[in-house]
Amino acid sequence: MIRPMPSEPRRILIVRLGAIGDVARVMPMLAGLRRRFPQAEIDWVVQSKAADLLAGHPEIAELWVVPFRSWREALSPAAWRLRRAMRARGYDLVLDFQGMIKGAVWAVAAGGRGVRVGWGPGHSQNLAWLWYHGLRTPPHRRVNRHLRHRALVDWLGVPDVPATPPPLAAAQGGEVEAFLARIAAEPRPWIVVWPGSSRTGSHKRWQPGRLREAATAIRSRTGGTLLVGWGPAEKEEALALAAEIPGALPLPATTIPELAVILGRADLYLGMDTGPMHVAALLGTPTVGVFGRSDPEIHGPAPHLPGRAVAGPEAREWKTRARKGLPPFHEPDPAAVVEAALDLLADAARTASAASRETAG
Repeated sequence: MIRPMPSEPRRILIVRLGAIGDVARVMPMLAGLRRRFPQAEIDWVVQSKAADLLAGHPEIAELWVVPFRSWREALSPAAWRLRRAMRARGYDLVLDFQGMIKGAVWAVAAGGRGVRVGWGPGHSQNLAWLWYHGLRTPPHRRVNRHLRHRALVDWLGVPDVPATPPPLAAAQGGEVEAFLARIAAEPRPWIVVWPGSSRTGSHKRWQPGRLREAATAIRSRTGGTLLVGWGPAEKEEALALAAEIPGALPLPATTIPELAVILGRADLYLGMDTGPMHVAALLGTPTVGVFGRSDPEIHGPAPHLPGRAVAGPEAREWKTRARKGLPPFHEPDPAAVVEAALDLLADAARTASAASRETAG
């Protein structure tokens, strides 16, 4: 460590710009920092696409939203104003979970006397490690993101605690409230199925027929209700899946906080390695992640969360160029996904029963 840091930092900045799933997986570190440094003000710098997940969070003193995506906009007057405002906060500690130049830029922008800590060589991209005062090393390269992020804070004595959920927006008088009222009498379990992914994550999609087979079997064996979710540019795919499964209901359009309300009330989430999967896991909703072209060891639900990762033979980290334009993956076998879902539901039922007995006793 080149610069000394106060034993009790007054102001801490978290750098994790996006995407939604990545931000969700850093939120347990926020909770741990708050527990370790109860008097500190903890800020976060994030891109606008994931800001809704953090807006109004009780553990964040100041949320800095980067309102642009291109490097050209990074030199705009708005960018300079944001830098000046961040620098005025006078951070003692800056923790860069991004591990890329685009994150290091904002770690440096915070400026002042702050000690910048990030990933060392081999664990950061674009030589971002040259911008840090302190370097941390994850246990190894192929490690769950939760354990990787722990390595950036464990030297501070930060406890490993569950994340504080994002503020659950009250859907007052809106379409989400009307939807929840409409399905209130629908049979449990409520199973959210998410067939889509972002445009850049199209290689993570499971073949629609295989997803339909798994979802239909889960519904048949549980007697529950399928709720089909979708995000921007995914509505057509979601409506097509809902139309092919008797009784399935598409979710309405939602903001991230509104989606969190629905996911928090669901009994099971089924989807691929996308942002909604990580938000569902964060909320403690039993989650089945289907991995075809990303590494479940790295991107699966954290070990302490109620989740299962079901992977096919191509489930590994793919280079950007190699995965571009790939069709939806075929494996794993839908039967394995169904069994994982039923096991999770059974585990949840046992946990609820044990909690009920403990309360009654």
